[in-house]
Amino acid sequence: MQLWGVFLMAGTLLFTSCKKEETAVTPTLYARLGGNAAISAVIDQFIANVAGDARINAFFADAAADPARLTKLRNNLINQVGMATGGTEKYTGLDMKTSHKGMGIEESHFTALVEDLSSALDKFKVPTTEKTELLTALAGMKADIVEGPTTLYARLGGNAAITAVIDDFIGKVAADSRINAFFAAAAADPARLNRLKLNLVNQVGQASGGPEKYSGLDMKTAHKGMKITDAQFNALVEDLQASLVKFKVESRTKIQLLTALGGMRADIVGQ
Repeated sequence: MQLWGVFLMAGTLLFTSCKKEETAVTPTLYARLGGNAAISAVIDQFIANVAGDARINAFFADAAADPARLTKLRNNLINQVGMATGGTEKYTGLDMKTSHKGMGIEESHFTALVEDLSSALDKFKVPTTEKTELLTALAGMKADIVEGPTTLYARLGGNAAITAVIDDFIGKVAADSRINAFFAAAAADPARLNRLKLNLVNQVGQASGGPEKYSGLDMKTAHKGMKITDAQFNALVEDLQASLVKFKVESRTKIQLLTALGGMRADIVGQ
Protein backbone atom coordinates (compact mmCIF):
# COMPACT_ATOMS: atom_id res chain seq x y z
CA MET A 1 0.00 0.00 0.00
CA GLN A 2 1.38 3.45 -0.89
CA LEU A 3 1.06 5.90 1.94
CA TRP A 4 1.58 8.84 -0.36
CA GLY A 5 -1.75 7.82 -1.92
CA VAL A 6 -3.44 9.47 1.06
CA PHE A 7 -1.69 12.75 0.29
CA LEU A 8 -2.63 12.41 -3.35
CA MET A 9 -6.23 12.06 -2.37
CA ALA A 10 -6.25 15.72 -1.47
CA GLY A 11 -5.54 16.78 -5.02
CA THR A 12 -8.13 14.66 -6.73
CA LEU A 13 -10.57 15.14 -3.86
CA LEU A 14 -10.27 18.85 -4.02
CA PHE A 15 -10.28 19.61 -7.65
CA THR A 16 -11.88 16.98 -9.87
CA SER A 17 -15.37 18.40 -9.49
CA CYS A 18 -14.37 21.75 -10.96
CA LYS A 19 -15.76 22.76 -14.36
CA LYS A 20 -13.91 21.25 -17.27
CA GLU A 21 -14.82 24.11 -19.50
CA GLU A 22 -14.97 27.80 -18.67
CA THR A 23 -16.53 30.55 -20.68
CA ALA A 24 -14.23 32.94 -22.44
CA VAL A 25 -14.81 35.60 -19.78
CA THR A 26 -14.26 33.30 -16.78
CA PRO A 27 -10.68 32.35 -15.82
CA THR A 28 -9.97 28.73 -15.04
CA LEU A 29 -9.72 27.66 -11.42
CA TYR A 30 -6.01 27.11 -12.09
CA ALA A 31 -5.63 30.78 -13.07
CA ARG A 32 -7.76 31.98 -10.16
CA LEU A 33 -5.60 29.97 -7.76
CA GLY A 34 -2.49 31.65 -9.14
CA GLY A 35 -1.03 28.85 -11.26
CA ASN A 36 1.76 26.43 -10.45
CA ALA A 37 3.66 28.65 -8.03
CA ALA A 38 0.62 29.35 -5.87
CA ILE A 39 -0.55 25.72 -5.92
CA SER A 40 2.94 24.58 -4.96
CA ALA A 41 2.98 26.95 -1.99
CA VAL A 42 -0.40 25.70 -0.75
CA ILE A 43 0.64 22.07 -1.16
CA ASP A 44 3.88 22.68 0.75
CA GLN A 45 1.94 24.20 3.62
CA PHE A 46 -0.67 21.45 3.49
CA ILE A 47 2.02 18.76 3.74
CA ALA A 48 3.59 20.62 6.69
CA ASN A 49 0.20 20.86 8.40
CA VAL A 50 -0.43 17.14 7.97
CA ALA A 51 3.08 16.25 9.16
CA GLY A 52 2.41 18.12 12.40
CA ASP A 53 -1.09 16.74 12.89
CA ALA A 54 -1.04 13.85 15.37
CA ARG A 55 -4.51 12.82 14.25
CA ILE A 56 -3.32 11.68 10.82
CA ASN A 57 0.46 12.00 10.45
CA ALA A 58 1.00 8.29 11.11
CA PHE A 59 -0.49 7.65 7.67
CA PHE A 60 2.43 9.56 6.16
CA ALA A 61 5.33 8.50 8.37
CA ASP A 62 6.97 6.31 5.72
CA ALA A 63 6.94 9.07 3.10
CA ALA A 64 8.10 11.69 5.61
CA ALA A 65 11.10 9.53 6.50
CA ASP A 66 12.29 9.24 2.88
CA PRO A 67 13.31 12.56 1.23
CA ALA A 68 13.10 11.12 -2.28
CA ARG A 69 9.66 9.68 -1.66
CA LEU A 70 8.47 12.92 -0.06
CA THR A 71 9.68 14.92 -3.06
CA LYS A 72 7.91 12.55 -5.43
CA LEU A 73 4.74 12.85 -3.36
CA ARG A 74 4.90 16.64 -3.47
CA ASN A 75 5.49 16.76 -7.22
CA ASN A 76 2.74 14.23 -7.93
CA LEU A 77 0.28 16.16 -5.85
CA ILE A 78 1.13 19.48 -7.50
CA ASN A 79 0.78 17.89 -10.94
CA GLN A 80 -2.51 16.30 -10.01
CA VAL A 81 -3.95 19.55 -8.71
CA GLY A 82 -2.61 21.51 -11.65
CA MET A 83 -4.05 19.17 -14.26
CA ALA A 84 -7.43 18.94 -12.53
CA THR A 85 -7.81 22.71 -12.31
CA GLY A 86 -7.00 23.45 -15.95
CA GLY A 87 -3.22 23.79 -15.91
CA THR A 88 -0.62 22.20 -18.18
CA GLU A 89 0.64 19.73 -15.52
CA LYS A 90 0.09 16.01 -16.07
CA TYR A 91 -0.70 13.40 -13.44
CA THR A 92 -1.49 9.71 -13.87
CA GLY A 93 -2.40 7.75 -10.78
CA LEU A 94 -4.91 5.52 -9.06
CA ASP A 95 -8.49 6.58 -8.47
CA MET A 96 -9.35 7.53 -4.88
CA LYS A 97 -11.22 4.36 -4.01
CA THR A 98 -8.39 2.11 -5.15
CA SER A 99 -5.61 4.17 -3.60
CA HIS A 100 -7.27 4.23 -0.17
CA LYS A 101 -8.59 0.68 -0.02
CA GLY A 102 -7.70 -1.05 3.21
CA MET A 103 -6.24 2.02 4.88
CA GLY A 104 -9.00 2.22 7.45
CA ILE A 105 -9.58 5.95 7.01
CA GLU A 106 -12.32 7.10 9.35
CA GLU A 107 -14.56 10.18 9.51
CA SER A 108 -12.25 11.81 12.03
CA HIS A 109 -9.22 11.32 9.78
CA PHE A 110 -11.04 12.81 6.81
CA THR A 111 -12.15 15.79 8.88
CA ALA A 112 -8.58 16.37 10.05
CA LEU A 113 -7.35 16.37 6.44
CA VAL A 114 -10.00 18.92 5.42
CA GLU A 115 -9.03 21.14 8.35
CA ASP A 116 -5.33 20.96 7.42
CA LEU A 117 -6.08 21.91 3.83
CA SER A 118 -8.44 24.69 4.89
CA SER A 119 -5.71 26.09 7.12
CA ALA A 120 -3.21 26.06 4.23
CA LEU A 121 -5.68 27.87 1.98
CA ASP A 122 -6.33 30.46 4.69
CA LYS A 123 -2.61 31.12 5.15
CA PHE A 124 -2.34 32.11 1.51
CA LYS A 125 -5.59 34.06 1.63
CA VAL A 126 -7.32 32.01 -1.06
CA PRO A 127 -10.64 33.83 -1.70
CA THR A 128 -13.85 32.38 -0.33
CA THR A 129 -15.22 31.42 -3.76
CA GLU A 130 -12.18 29.34 -4.74
CA LYS A 131 -11.80 27.87 -1.26
CA THR A 132 -15.45 26.81 -1.26
CA GLU A 133 -15.04 25.13 -4.68
CA LEU A 134 -12.08 23.12 -3.47
CA LEU A 135 -13.56 22.03 -0.15
CA THR A 136 -16.93 21.20 -1.71
CA ALA A 137 -15.17 18.97 -4.24
CA LEU A 138 -13.26 17.31 -1.41
CA ALA A 139 -16.50 16.56 0.41
CA GLY A 140 -17.83 14.97 -2.78
CA MET A 141 -15.03 12.37 -2.70
CA LYS A 142 -15.61 11.39 0.90
CA ALA A 143 -17.43 8.16 0.04
CA ASP A 144 -14.39 6.90 -1.89
CA ILE A 145 -11.99 7.71 0.93
CA VAL A 146 -13.68 6.86 4.22
CA GLU A 147 -14.00 3.16 4.99
CA GLY A 148 -15.07 3.46 8.61
CA PRO A 149 -13.45 2.02 11.73
CA THR A 150 -11.25 -1.02 11.20
CA THR A 151 -9.57 -3.15 13.82
CA LEU A 152 -5.81 -3.32 14.13
CA TYR A 153 -6.21 -7.06 13.51
CA ALA A 154 -7.86 -6.44 10.13
CA ARG A 155 -5.23 -3.91 9.10
CA LEU A 156 -2.46 -6.33 10.06
CA GLY A 157 -4.03 -8.87 7.70
CA GLY A 158 -5.50 -11.36 10.18
CA ASN A 159 -4.03 -14.60 11.50
CA ALA A 160 -2.04 -15.55 8.40
CA ALA A 161 -0.24 -12.21 8.21
CA ILE A 162 0.40 -12.10 11.96
CA THR A 163 1.80 -15.64 11.84
CA ALA A 164 4.17 -14.69 9.01
CA VAL A 165 5.43 -11.67 10.96
CA ILE A 166 5.92 -13.74 14.13
CA ASP A 167 7.82 -16.44 12.22
CA ASP A 168 10.16 -13.83 10.80
CA PHE A 169 10.47 -12.10 14.19
CA ILE A 170 11.48 -15.36 15.90
CA GLY A 171 14.11 -15.89 13.22
CA LYS A 172 15.51 -12.40 13.76
CA VAL A 173 15.61 -12.84 17.54
CA ALA A 174 17.39 -16.19 17.14
CA ALA A 175 20.11 -14.44 15.14
CA ASP A 176 20.37 -11.41 17.44
CA SER A 177 23.32 -11.86 19.79
CA ARG A 178 22.01 -9.10 22.03
CA ILE A 179 19.06 -11.18 23.17
CA ASN A 180 19.10 -14.69 21.68
CA ALA A 181 20.46 -16.22 24.90
CA PHE A 182 17.03 -15.62 26.47
CA PHE A 183 15.47 -17.91 23.83
CA ALA A 184 18.18 -20.56 23.56
CA ALA A 185 16.26 -23.18 25.55
CA ALA A 186 13.13 -22.73 23.44
CA ALA A 187 15.14 -22.74 20.22
CA ALA A 188 16.64 -26.11 21.16
CA ASP A 189 13.25 -27.72 21.77
CA PRO A 190 10.90 -27.83 18.71
CA ALA A 191 7.80 -28.40 20.84
CA ARG A 192 8.64 -25.51 23.13
CA LEU A 193 9.49 -23.25 20.19
CA ASN A 194 6.17 -24.06 18.54
CA ARG A 195 4.35 -23.27 21.79
CA LEU A 196 6.17 -19.92 21.99
CA LYS A 197 5.19 -19.12 18.43
CA LEU A 198 1.51 -19.96 19.03
CA ASN A 199 1.47 -17.93 22.24
CA LEU A 200 2.88 -14.91 20.43
CA VAL A 201 0.42 -15.23 17.54
CA ASN A 202 -2.49 -15.60 19.96
CA GLN A 203 -1.31 -12.71 22.09
CA VAL A 204 -0.97 -10.34 19.14
CA GLY A 205 -4.25 -11.58 17.64
CA GLN A 206 -6.22 -11.06 20.82
CA ALA A 207 -4.62 -7.70 21.61
CA SER A 208 -5.34 -6.39 18.11
CA GLY A 209 -9.02 -7.36 18.08
CA GLY A 210 -8.91 -10.82 16.53
CA PRO A 211 -10.65 -14.05 17.64
CA GLU A 212 -7.47 -15.64 19.02
CA LYS A 213 -7.24 -16.31 22.75
CA TYR A 214 -4.02 -15.95 24.69
CA SER A 215 -3.85 -18.29 27.67
CA GLY A 216 -0.22 -17.81 28.71
CA LEU A 217 1.21 -16.05 31.75
CA ASP A 218 0.89 -12.31 32.21
CA MET A 219 4.00 -10.38 31.16
CA LYS A 220 5.20 -9.60 34.68
CA THR A 221 5.04 -13.23 35.77
CA ALA A 222 6.47 -14.57 32.52
CA HIS A 223 9.57 -12.41 32.78
CA LYS A 224 10.16 -12.57 36.51
CA GLY A 225 13.81 -13.22 37.35
CA MET A 226 15.01 -12.68 33.78
CA LYS A 227 16.51 -9.26 34.61
CA ILE A 228 15.86 -7.88 31.14
CA THR A 229 17.49 -4.49 30.58
CA ASP A 230 16.18 -1.49 28.64
CA ALA A 231 18.80 -2.17 25.96
CA GLN A 232 17.60 -5.75 25.56
CA PHE A 233 13.97 -4.65 25.41
CA ASN A 234 14.92 -2.12 22.73
CA ALA A 235 16.65 -4.89 20.75
CA LEU A 236 13.43 -6.91 20.86
CA VAL A 237 11.44 -3.93 19.59
CA GLU A 238 13.96 -3.38 16.79
CA ASP A 239 13.66 -7.00 15.67
CA LEU A 240 9.87 -6.78 15.60
CA GLN A 241 9.98 -3.51 13.72
CA ALA A 242 12.30 -5.04 11.12
CA SER A 243 9.79 -7.86 10.58
CA LEU A 244 6.93 -5.40 10.21
CA VAL A 245 8.95 -3.42 7.66
CA LYS A 246 9.78 -6.60 5.74
CA PHE A 247 6.09 -7.37 5.32
CA LYS A 248 5.33 -3.75 4.41
CA VAL A 249 2.96 -3.13 7.32
CA GLU A 250 1.78 0.45 6.85
CA SER A 251 2.99 3.07 9.29
CA ARG A 252 -0.16 3.72 11.31
CA THR A 253 -0.63 0.01 11.97
CA LYS A 254 3.07 -0.48 12.73
CA ILE A 255 3.06 2.42 15.18
CA GLN A 256 -0.02 1.11 16.96
CA LEU A 257 1.49 -2.34 17.41
CA LEU A 258 4.86 -1.04 18.59
CA THR A 259 3.12 1.36 20.97
CA ALA A 260 1.23 -1.56 22.48
CA LEU A 261 4.51 -3.41 22.97
CA GLY A 262 6.01 -0.29 24.52
CA GLY A 263 3.19 -0.32 27.05
CA MET A 264 4.46 -3.67 28.31
CA ARG A 265 7.95 -2.36 29.06
CA ALA A 266 7.34 -1.88 32.78
CA ASP A 267 6.19 -5.51 33.14
CA ILE A 268 9.15 -6.88 31.22
CA VAL A 269 12.21 -4.79 32.05
CA GLY A 270 14.02 -5.41 35.34
CA GLN A 271 11.92 -8.34 36.49
